[in-house]
Amino acid sequence: MTTLEEDEYLRIQLLSYHKSSGQTETYYFLEMSTLQATTQLPSGLKITTSKIVAYTDENKYLDREFDTIGDFNDFFAKNSDYYIHNCQIKLENGTTIGSHDDGEVSIEFPSDNVDETLLDNIFTRHKIDKSIIGELKRKPGHYLTIDEESKITGDFETFDDYVKSR
Repeated sequence: MTTLEEDEYLRIQLLSYHKSSGQTETYYFLEMSTLQATTQLPSGLKITTSKIVAYTDENKYLDREFDTIGDFNDFFAKNSDYYIHNCQIKLENGTTIGSHDDGEVSIEFPSDNVDETLLDNIFTRHKIDKSIIGELKRKPGHYLTIDEESKITGDFETFDDYVKSR
């Protein structure tokens, strides 16, 4: 298992689940980095399309493409001076990984091809009780806050409601 610097300070605090007209299922995680999600994927998984905005403190912008998720992970693990601002990666299995400000990650699956292993790995790695998945599915579109023991501490109908509560 890859140990990342962000494992030391990021802890998933907010989760959400959305189902789009039977076509896709999306899971959202707040306080999770892009690499914390992508390192849970098989390294040989091919990237079909990507839009990545990443830059250094010296305003050097990323100007390269990645063939596989392993290439992506290796580059960012070895070049931690790049900050991932926005990222949208579509994979050969139909899964899309998106992130914003390298702390908000969404994972969209085709409804007929949800990668349960990826979800299990994320929940296990971040010590989140897997029963939360059932709670998320019972309240699609809601945003649930959790504490360190996976206890639900808040239920918000919208992301704006969550932000207002802070």
